[in-house]
Amino acid sequence: MQPQTTNNPAASPLGSRINDPLWRLHHLYWIENKAGHLQRFKPNAAQLRLHRNLWYRNAVLKARQLGISTYVAMLMLDRCLFTPHFHAGIIDKTLPDAEQKLEKLRFAWEHLDYLPPHATEQDRALACLGAMLKQQSGMQKRNEWHPVADARTRLAFANGSDVRLGTTLRGGTLQLLHVSELAHVSVHAPWRAREIRTGAINTVPADGTIILESTHEGGRYGVNYEMTLRAMENTAKAAELSPLDFRFFFFSWADNPDYALPGKSHWPDTMAEYFEKLEAQHGITLQPEQKRWYSHMERTMGAAMRQEYPTTPDEAFSTGNDGAIYGTQIALLREAGRIGAAFAYNATEPLYTAWDLGLSDHTAIWLVQYYGGAVYWLNHYAANQQPLEHFAAHIHAWQRQYGPIATHFLPHDAAHRDPHGQSYVESLAHCGITAVRVVPRTPDIWRGINNLRMLLPRSWFHRDTLAQRLNARGQKEPSGLTCLEMYHTAPPSPNGVAHDTPVHDAASHSADAARMFAEALSHGLVTPMCYTKKRARM
Repeated sequence: MQPQTTNNPAASPLGSRINDPLWRLHHLYWIENKAGHLQRFKPNAAQLRLHRNLWYRNAVLKARQLGISTYVAMLMLDRCLFTPHFHAGIIDKTLPDAEQKLEKLRFAWEHLDYLPPHATEQDRALACLGAMLKQQSGMQKRNEWHPVADARTRLAFANGSDVRLGTTLRGGTLQLLHVSELAHVSVHAPWRAREIRTGAINTVPADGTIILESTHEGGRYGVNYEMTLRAMENTAKAAELSPLDFRFFFFSWADNPDYALPGKSHWPDTMAEYFEKLEAQHGITLQPEQKRWYSHMERTMGAAMRQEYPTTPDEAFSTGNDGAIYGTQIALLREAGRIGAAFAYNATEPLYTAWDLGLSDHTAIWLVQYYGGAVYWLNHYAANQQPLEHFAAHIHAWQRQYGPIATHFLPHDAAHRDPHGQSYVESLAHCGITAVRVVPRTPDIWRGINNLRMLLPRSWFHRDTLAQRLNARGQKEPSGLTCLEMYHTAPPSPNGVAHDTPVHDAASHSADAARMFAEALSHGLVTPMCYTKKRARM
């Protein structure tokens, strides 16, 4: 039998608590748990931390399955029910994903008056209160308001509040915006990520609330990385934030008490070293059950473990995207401390550059030294739609900084002649760059890729290779090292067929330039030279 209702929720025995949003979140809403059973929503530790520190604009970097999106869904429903004319929006990587989040709100509203089996007196009082709220809110289907609209993309309430969803949500005004998995969008649909940043975020006024929550992918590049990094910088400054500044939150896998595995405490030596490093460098002490869970999960997840279940923010940023061609090698170099060091170049060993002449006049160049069986990647430069003189000037600037460059390695098409009968090599000579070698074409690109894969474990990357450059439009371009991390194959087709074709995108040109040096080395074109300069200390 349905509980009796009145027209005023405050008239119920629990009416004195109804004005407390946190109490409402602990008592009014029902969700379906991972086992498929109904349970009353009660915020866990991570959800409570976010709720108690929620700012106007929030950037949440997290591990999988911590319940952040469920918390945001309940918060959104709560504000719609208790704030007239409150407008909220949900953006996800796909429309079906956004619909699933909207379904959480619909489910919680439909079960406001749910009375569980073996109900207590409090359960009955809460169900009565929920029935009153449900009657008053009177959720309406979208097609009753606008017959041509899709009811799946909007929930509307009798008090004028509503929740709508989409993949960009440009236009209108929102008081609460939830953007989920922006990192995935940044990698797989960067144009849509830019649309979210310039469009959807601007639909929220300064006194509104934005919650960006994502498990990161894509390394140190993309809209999600840029916005998360800015939020981290805001936090590091420990300065007072304005309503337009993002506050940073990080939720590690260790924040979830479910991520523990009882049993005999045993894990590989490599895992033991990792756990010791966490404690020594970050002050993170894990319990034996947590370590056992992590080591067992890592066996299955492999290189993706630190993307899906990061222990620190830097781990999340140090992983590439699916299909990363050099991801494993770069991750191992970072673990070994061979990335980002400010070592001095060796003035007694020759310098080389390796080039890629990409489509649409996109050119990328690496400055490299090779001696003692190791490769030292010293610097990197890339630009688009610039004349040849632009790149020649950059080479001359490097020579003033480092000294003469022994050889410039260019791809095979540099020997091709343009309609005026002049090759790229001859054009470079007119700009004062003459020590050029054209690397023979490799019939199979994967042969060259594997050459570079074998070279990377013997590599060091200078701090300068991590620097981002602003393009002509003032936008940040990925660093040389980031390009190597991002270089990837095409995703599987809808029928699950895998592709082995490298994707030509913003990362591919610099990756191809690095491959050019590996191919030059395999062809025996990298020859020792002696300089009389004083040897620099490494």
